[in-house]
Amino acid sequence: MAYVLKGFPTLSQTFVLNELKWLVKNNYNVTVFCYIDPMEPIELDFDLEVVRFDKKDNPMENLENLLKEYKIDLIHTHFVYPPCTEYTLDVAEKLEIPFTVFAHAVDIFKKDVDKINRVKEIGNSKYCKAIFTLSQYHKNYLLKRGVPEGKIVITKQATDYKINELKPRTGRIRKIISISRFVDKKGIDIFIDAAKILEDEDFEFEIYGSGALEKDLQNQIDELNLKNIEIKGRLDGPKEVEKVFNKSDVLVSPCRISENGDRDGIPTVIFESMAYGVTVLTTNVSAIPEVINDGKNGFIVPPDNPEALADKIRYISNLNNEEIFKINKQAQKDVINTSSVEKTMNTLLKTWKEK
Repeated sequence: MAYVLKGFPTLSQTFVLNELKWLVKNNYNVTVFCYIDPMEPIELDFDLEVVRFDKKDNPMENLENLLKEYKIDLIHTHFVYPPCTEYTLDVAEKLEIPFTVFAHAVDIFKKDVDKINRVKEIGNSKYCKAIFTLSQYHKNYLLKRGVPEGKIVITKQATDYKINELKPRTGRIRKIISISRFVDKKGIDIFIDAAKILEDEDFEFEIYGSGALEKDLQNQIDELNLKNIEIKGRLDGPKEVEKVFNKSDVLVSPCRISENGDRDGIPTVIFESMAYGVTVLTTNVSAIPEVINDGKNGFIVPPDNPEALADKIRYISNLNNEEIFKINKQAQKDVINTSSVEKTMNTLLKTWKEK
């Protein structure tokens, strides 16, 4: 089988890495075909052939020849636009190869992409076995755009994490973190504004990640003259992520819907936080309320509201350790039943094997 991707391998798409690692480990014959350099390249820790198909004037023809050369009989693509829109749909129909695509967020929600991603055409292609997506929210969005209901399969991203036995904490909540790419929809500026509101209280805020808005975010911190918050840089791989979670109390994921329509589906870091027993504080954007039940397995506030975010951080910090333990334990139980590599791959394989 072929994975047709934009750029690979990249740090921001760990769910793609997890799928491919699982397939290789379970002896499936899979090759990645991609057409640009990844934005945040990383080294693979498993054997996988990655082939570029943009090395000549006609990348579509190049991809077509490669799929024939490798005797590909199934194509899977992550993100509707651009890889499926521009390559997978047309080459699959020309070569009569069945395909699937995983619809995430920016590839369907962003306003300009919504107009050109051909998702209706993709879903109605006789060679499209399924469009995988993350939630009922996503499904409803795709249905409104003409994708047949029978082609939409809901499954969460392939999240890999360790489940550690939780114990009630002994100290107070102090370290508040956020982990994300530095793009508008992540709402990190709101996190910084909340840190300003809480600057005279005993909290320590840390921001992990990288991206186009890093300079803007640092300027915001400097202009507010904040001493309680720091940008710590990107985390390279699951071991570094786990290390940060093990010394943190609350993960804040202050997602928003950007003016251009872009938004998160369900940030992978939320599942990781639930697994590691770190309290989740996020917003009611997109499909997040399908995963986080306010006050039960995490906490939710409205987007773009630093006052509400700061108030909720205070509220969480005033809960006793048994109450926090109960919420974190429920989150861990819920994530086991919701998101994992095995669950995702079982869903994908079932669909791929259907006649």
